[in-house]
Amino acid sequence: MSQFYWGYRGIGHWHVGCFFMHVKSSRTTRTIVVADDDRLLRESLCDALSDLGCNARAAGNGSQAIEFLSGSPCDLLLSDVDMPDMSGFQLLSWVSQHHPLPMILMSARADESLSRAARSAGAITLLSKPVEITSITSLFHSLFDERPDSFPTER
Repeated sequence: MSQFYWGYRGIGHWHVGCFFMHVKSSRTTRTIVVADDDRLLRESLCDALSDLGCNARAAGNGSQAIEFLSGSPCDLLLSDVDMPDMSGFQLLSWVSQHHPLPMILMSARADESLSRAARSAGAITLLSKPVEITSITSLFHSLFDERPDSFPTER
């Protein structure tokens, strides 16, 4: 049986109004790592993904993301392009070699050239920051071929 939640969430300096659905399912919960040095954005994205029934893990930099990925399975990685210890492109290269999984890059300086470079490097796409939750939700559904009314919420 579905449980519906209406949520309006202020995220940093931008606002997103979206509809959150939680549905109990026998399938496993998707684990998503969010790597971004901007604490507010990272925590806001993790909160929104948790509201969608995902197990969201927050990584403050690329090294921490690698630590998470090395320690447990993950279904998707969202990463900022510009982080202090390594770029999102360097993290994407590491992921491709060690733990292949879908990866989405994010950048405040997103343009067509950076978007092409991200896709050429193996990212699914490059999202412009501030990131809209609806963009991530749509990508999640298309990646895992799940309808909004069938999101898993328990292991």
